[in-house]
Amino acid sequence: MDYVDSKKQKLNSGQIISIFLKNTDQSHPPQVMLPAILTELSQPNVKTKQIGNTLFEVITGHGDQAFFKSFNADTGPNFVENSKMFCVWARRLLGLKVLVTEFQDPSLKQLFKIISIRPPMPGMGYKAYNTTNGGTRIVLNLGD
Repeated sequence: MDYVDSKKQKLNSGQIISIFLKNTDQSHPPQVMLPAILTELSQPNVKTKQIGNTLFEVITGHGDQAFFKSFNADTGPNFVENSKMFCVWARRLLGLKVLVTEFQDPSLKQLFKIISIRPPMPGMGYKAYNTTNGGTRIVLNLGD
């Protein structure tokens, strides 16, 4: 797997998505996924934030809850720090209290466990649920 340390080289969002698609198992080939992701990112209810070599997507609805995805091309330790900074951004700048995400990669559960050891904001926590298609749904409470 190829990851690029954001402390040494900063990627643009297109590069991040391309590396993400190479590094993860997808249901469709990258030439199908890339245009679909770019179309989704351009929707009016979508906010994006790049932190390091991770691109975060927030799909807002009504109120203080939203769905999110991350496209990571950064190293493991940087991904943890990028994710913590994303949580602070979502809470403080977007005013969100709850974020929901779904994924198939079981190793991503570890990310939430690591962040929960030293959460970036008081009162943060999460619950993990198994989905009917064998994936995981995370409901992330961003705290007080």
